[in-house]
Amino acid sequence: MELKQVGGDQVSRLAVCAVVAVAVVYGVEKLCEGKHYPLWEKYGPWLGENKVQAIAVVAAVLYGTSLALWPEGKPVEKPEGEYEACP
Repeated sequence: MELKQVGGDQVSRLAVCAVVAVAVVYGVEKLCEGKHYPLWEKYGPWLGENKVQAIAVVAAVLYGTSLALWPEGKPVEKPEGEYEACP
């Protein structure tokens, strides 16, 4: 089995997703606290007890969505000898 080395673009994408996930989880908690939304009443206590897991789930969803919207592509390599320099 061959392991791929994680590139800088993947690490940057994951870091951005993690930061956004933290902001989303804490933002939702602050906005919905004290309100009687049905989903908040059902999942709010779980979110309060399991913030790390909630952040991980949101970050994973964001990372998967970002890969679906902007897939990673290999850079196009220019074939050698096909192009000539301008004089």
